[in-house]
Amino acid sequence: MVYAFSRDGAMPLSSLWHKVNEQESLGSLVAFQAMVSIATIGLYIAYALPIFLRVTLASKSFIPGPFNLGRYGILVGWIAVLWVAAISVIFSLPVAYPVTEQTLNYTPVAVGGLLILTVSYWILSARHWFKGPVTNIDN
Repeated sequence: MVYAFSRDGAMPLSSLWHKVNEQESLGSLVAFQAMVSIATIGLYIAYALPIFLRVTLASKSFIPGPFNLGRYGILVGWIAVLWVAAISVIFSLPVAYPVTEQTLNYTPVAVGGLLILTVSYWILSARHWFKGPVTNIDN
């Protein structure tokens, strides 16, 4: 995004950021596709996790706001969660065949490793001190 905005002159110091070094390669197409897959899965998980918690743990205690889907909210929530699960599997599949160490999609390794680190941090430390977001609106 920085390159695209700099190319169009929309970033401070655009002339510095929009240059591409012709001697250096950005890597293989497989590596680029893995990076895109990791970013996509991460974004989808960030959206789906609160939806999943809403339709499971908070299904009875959730108080809907002024805009809600009414009786279709739970159904749409489950469709969204299933969609993210399917997309996560699809983006984890190999992007080139035959699958070798050069063409293997390392997305599941990266996402799984991050998940292990995050959950471990929560279990070992954050659950003892994190109390949730600070509210700034009086009831």
